Amino acid sequence: MGPFKIPKNCFILWLAIMGRLSTLDKPWLHQISGFCILCPDGVPETHDHLLFSCSFYRCCLATIQQQIPFLWPHRDWQHGVQWASSRWRGKHVVNVAYRSLLASIVYHIWQERNSRRF
Repeated sequence: MGPFKIPKNCFILWLAIMGRLSTLDKPWLHQISGFCILCPDGVPETHDHLLFSCSFYRCCLATIQQQIPFLWPHRDWQHGVQWASSRWRGKHVVNVAYRSLLASIVYHIWQERNSRRF
């Protein structure tokens, strides 16, 4: 796995990239209120919203960017993942650190969502 990779963070990131997180836009979860619990906007909870367009995410990202020059130019999840996978390639320590940071952000947003939901 490598020294910077936390397995559960990588697993949640992998699920998010594959679109397999149990967000409320899934057909089998239609009986549950489908709105994002992390932001007061009343927006439906989807991967695109929860991962990188939610107001909770934007607040987290702004806090991280005060400490680390973490660039994430996209508000769309799929384009952001494609951008990151083409830009943060290889085993250079900066690229590994950015990939680990992305995995950590996704994991902690998902954990916060679950702790508020359940």
